[in-house]
Amino acid sequence: MSLEIRLANQPLPSWDDVKTDADERAWVARIRAGDLDAFEALYRGYWERLYAFAFRYLRSKEDAEETVQEVFLRIWRGRAHWVPAGAVRNYLYLAVRNSARDRAERAAVACRWRLGQRETAVEMQSTLETADLVAAVERALAELPVKRAEVCKLRLIDELSYAQIAQRLGICEKTVETQLARGLKFLRDRLRELMPA
Repeated sequence: MSLEIRLANQPLPSWDDVKTDADERAWVARIRAGDLDAFEALYRGYWERLYAFAFRYLRSKEDAEETVQEVFLRIWRGRAHWVPAGAVRNYLYLAVRNSARDRAERAAVACRWRLGQRETAVEMQSTLETADLVAAVERALAELPVKRAEVCKLRLIDELSYAQIAQRLGICEKTVETQLARGLKFLRDRLRELMPA
């Protein structure tokens, strides 16, 4: 009876039964050779513990399950070149930890990006609304008589006092007050018409 047939007829030991480096290397060699039974034993032996380990990082059942499955999938796909440095147990925990950290970081980046996109959209909307308002004010100011428009611009845009406006335009402060009151009333009425509610 050949060795392969004898091994095939023997029940597979659980991965917990693998105690020595030599035992681990033998299991790894079987997996590298494409032995699906050895791979399944590895998977069954470690899946639950690795899931609990990943869950501590990710706090999500689905993410922890996917992380562990991805690690085992990578092992199986790359089995021909799989040579874990050190103990297989250590390799598995390290691979799951790194994969969980990567997943958590990607989720954090995606969250920051989504928040940034929302802030950008809000900022753009605010900028557009401000530009619309400025354009409406400029159109309304253009409709005022020249002196009244000038008084309003000096007060609203340049933020000059009544006395400074009076001095600059060579008029009395009472005229500034009257022109400004009439100009502001016109602007309010005009902006109500121009800007949607």
